Amino acid sequence: MCTAFLYLRPLVVVLPLLFATAGCDSGGGGTAEENTPPAATFSVAPSVPTAGAEVQFDASASSDEDGEIVSYEWTFADGTTVTGETVTHAFDESVANRYGEPSRYEVTLTVTDADGATDAASKSVRVDPTSPTVTWEQVWGDEFEGQSLPNSDKWSYETGGDGWGNQEQQYYTQEDTDNARLENGHLIIEARKESYEGNDYTSARLNSKASWKYGRFEIRAKLPAGRGTWPALWMLADEQTYGDQYWPDNGEMDIMEHVGYDEGVIHGTVHTEAFNHIDGTDRGTSITVPTATSEFHDYAMEWTPGEIRVFVDGERYFTFQNREQYGWQEWPFDQKFHLLMNIAVGGTWGGAEGIDDSAFPERMVIDYVRVYKPE
Repeated sequence: MCTAFLYLRPLVVVLPLLFATAGCDSGGGGTAEENTPPAATFSVAPSVPTAGAEVQFDASASSDEDGEIVSYEWTFADGTTVTGETVTHAFDESVANRYGEPSRYEVTLTVTDADGATDAASKSVRVDPTSPTVTWEQVWGDEFEGQSLPNSDKWSYETGGDGWGNQEQQYYTQEDTDNARLENGHLIIEARKESYEGNDYTSARLNSKASWKYGRFEIRAKLPAGRGTWPALWMLADEQTYGDQYWPDNGEMDIMEHVGYDEGVIHGTVHTEAFNHIDGTDRGTSITVPTATSEFHDYAMEWTPGEIRVFVDGERYFTFQNREQYGWQEWPFDQKFHLLMNIAVGGTWGGAEGIDDSAFPERMVIDYVRVYKPE
């Protein structure tokens, strides 16, 4: 019911009149009953199947009493589509399983009720490989035979003395045997105390001319001692594929880092746009190797589509996993990377407790570099 006011002339009195108007009263009609959309979910058994084995998928969808579920449609990552409340499916091996790790396959269930309303649910199903053991085959390497300079077909030099973004104090030289040379079946990278191009120290930074996407990387080396030394065996991306800046957006993988003031502590680390030392969010772990500066040790990294694993003498001490749903900011490691080997002097980390000039010259002695792919 509605109330209105009617003005009557010539009287100056306002009289309220009550009258019924169409549309003012909602009584007698009633609202149309809405259909509640269905809600889809499903279970997987076994929860982590093996490639090639049958997996059972059971739908569990709810709806209102008038919207009985009339259709269950399943879509698998390989493009297969089947219908039914309960179905089975076998996942094939994928190329990722060459690296001895599980693959993930997207499965989507779409349900439709009698009123035509639909809902969809998706899950990423982890599938274990049938043969998780990887057999690695060497595809590249350098045993550092001969004398004089490193093999120019395999290695190039980065040169300069501008601090390298870390306030480092060395100048990296080009083809100078004082800083990089072959000697008795080893590669010698030597940091020296000497004035050069405005810097107080010289050293060498070598880059592999070859690059790879995934693999196992092994370097057998004896590290320099001395406060202020900062040797590294690591990898960087060939190109700027992601983000607004090359580093850290395109990633860095550190197979080995060591700082002389903390002798014998080996670090394995990754840097990305989301995880880097500038923001204090880098991901890594350390391990103690008491004879790192007096004996040779094997430093290795296995880089696969699913994770990065870092080792010393066969012991895995750091793992960084690919959380696919978070994108390149966390995992830019799906492009080609090359190897780097160098000794920095000083810098924000290497020089955190100063530089002992009496320690120089100091050298990193590398017995071999070997790169492997799955057979």
